[in-house]
Amino acid sequence: MKFLLITNNDIDGVGQPAVNLSNNLKKKGFCSKVLVIHKFTKSKDIVEIKRSLVLRVFLFILNFLKKDFSELFGFGYATINYNSIARHVDEADVIIIFTFYKILSNKVLNIILSKKKIVYFRPLDIEMAAGGCHFNEECEKYKKDCNDCPKLNIFNISNITKRHLNEKKTIFEKFKPIVFVQNNYVKNIFKKSNIFKNLNTHVLYIGANPYRKIFYTKQFSRKALGIDQNERIILFGCFNLNSYIKGGHLLKESLKILKSKLIKNNKRSYLNKIRLITIGNLNNFNLDIPEIKWTHLGLVNSDKKLNLVYRASDVLVCPSLYCFGPHIVTEALLNDLPVVGFDLGVAQDTVINGINGYLVPLYNNKIFAESILKILNKRKITNNKKLQEIKKYCSSDYEVESIIKKLNLDFQKI
Repeated sequence: MKFLLITNNDIDGVGQPAVNLSNNLKKKGFCSKVLVIHKFTKSKDIVEIKRSLVLRVFLFILNFLKKDFSELFGFGYATINYNSIARHVDEADVIIIFTFYKILSNKVLNIILSKKKIVYFRPLDIEMAAGGCHFNEECEKYKKDCNDCPKLNIFNISNITKRHLNEKKTIFEKFKPIVFVQNNYVKNIFKKSNIFKNLNTHVLYIGANPYRKIFYTKQFSRKALGIDQNERIILFGCFNLNSYIKGGHLLKESLKILKSKLIKNNKRSYLNKIRLITIGNLNNFNLDIPEIKWTHLGLVNSDKKLNLVYRASDVLVCPSLYCFGPHIVTEALLNDLPVVGFDLGVAQDTVINGINGYLVPLYNNKIFAESILKILNKRKITNNKKLQEIKKYCSSDYEVESIIKKLNLDFQKI
């Protein structure tokens, strides 16, 4: 059986879970290939898709002329032609599409689905709720009916954006592909989605990279990374630390509250032991709190180093506002690292209040700060049966086995 996975890259965000799944499928004896538009690694099973120069120039001109409109029209004009992937599609028995934003146009989607192969969707980004646009904050408000979104009406030539969404809706209603979503939060969004609401949707957690959950002691990890053994480490990481949807601005406000609370309670010596460690692209992110130490490690591409960072830390903070994931929460769970996050996304399914972290009401910086302090004072996860079950669901083996099990059922119907 040959698998073909389609995603935007092979290194971050959506790309990591795609490559991880592909590698785990190969370990089980299946052939698997990943198609990407941005390739960073040398693996022969990761193939860079050739994009249309004409379409790329068109998108560049739009972005150059009016940056506000680049995302609006970008999702309507995907940058690849079907001929560039036709051979890979024909060779595959099973196709799993992680994202089609700026990759697969309606025409290409229609061709792939009409091949009568088994096609799954494994959407990991918020834009998928509206069927492939990328409006982030606005998507939360207008996911139920994209036609009401004001961004669809800013500069609408011949209703091109509405026609695009309606065409996509028709394609999905016609072929009804199976959708695997990564948590119940996403499933609830997709039940209301303009594009996906009538499709067969299953919850299947992202299988965490096994090389990022190897056991190391906290003492060994800190020594390897050069971190003081007595410090309290708060970890914050994402590809773009200054992205609004990742909530770095809210984390800073929470840490200011934490600082004030400790100073007010005459615990300045405790405050001096706290260090924030960040991983990812800074993009002008700055802590601006002199009383709290800060170390930025940049992009961590080594699985072992990231594993050590998880094991060396005391708490992972995830102030994301609209993300379906992120998978860093799952990796923290499997490393026994407590998490403080807003009550949405993957945290709803993986964080048990008071056991392995805290779920905080959205935008509540005060409770976010208090929750961080609770964990820094406690510094230990309370294990229980439910937590062990969640860890099982988040393993890479479980993800592969679930897909294969579903495939067997599908093949019996053919």
